[in-house]
Amino acid sequence: MSDYPHIYTTSARGTADQVLKLQANNVPGLDVAPPPQFGGPEGYWNPEAFFSAAVSTCFILTFKAIARSMKIEWDAIDVDADAYLSKEGAKLSFTRVDIFVSLTVPLGSNQEIYLKALKKAEESCLITNSINAETHLIPVIKES
Repeated sequence: MSDYPHIYTTSARGTADQVLKLQANNVPGLDVAPPPQFGGPEGYWNPEAFFSAAVSTCFILTFKAIARSMKIEWDAIDVDADAYLSKEGAKLSFTRVDIFVSLTVPLGSNQEIYLKALKKAEESCLITNSINAETHLIPVIKES
């Protein structure tokens, strides 16, 4: 791992139409537009979806690291993040993120250990640590 701070750079380019071009080093570019709730077209990634996606993907990657360090086995994890955009006065902000986790573990596993790991992932995720919105973990553990 390299020394901190780590710097992550993206470039966005826009024209008079609604679709922007988003680029980052060594990854495919994306077309981005406002969400339909703000008059944008269907079928494009938007900043609001990126916010929710950042929470769900960071949660999974953080859980994977924690599970590895705790030496616990698991089979699959699915995470849905519902990000609530609210307006208070003239200011828009995300005020709440519900993190729905479905974790599949081996039959006969101690579920308390997995709940502890999931909670630690919520507390350790750099995205949830970087936002002002409240986060709510809603875990379901299934045995396979």
